[in-house]
Amino acid sequence: MVYKMKKILFIFIMIMTPAVALGFPHPSDKGSDIPLKIEGSNTEQMLGCIGDCAACHTLTPIEAQSILGQKFDIKKVLSIAIKNGYFEIEYETSDGKKEKINLFFSKDKACREIIHLNE
Repeated sequence: MVYKMKKILFIFIMIMTPAVALGFPHPSDKGSDIPLKIEGSNTEQMLGCIGDCAACHTLTPIEAQSILGQKFDIKKVLSIAIKNGYFEIEYETSDGKKEKINLFFSKDKACREIIHLNE
């Protein structure tokens, strides 16, 4: 009888330990899907992360030129700024014109302007 109770208690503990451990929020869960009030906007937006974008997302001028040079006439990358979800790259063409293009953090899509759907 005592052996059977110990076995039942052992099974109960083995089942409840992960359930209790996973039932509480984890510190890495902070910031995910938290609505933010963005300056200049009167609506809330959902962002994937909070904080310094440059901590996770980086782009060097050489990398930008190699990625964008496949489709665009880029003589020299002048500046790279991080915006909300993309890199804003200012570059000089072979004609000497200065242009801007937006490269998304995924580095596989680029566009001339960002169209905000909530405006």
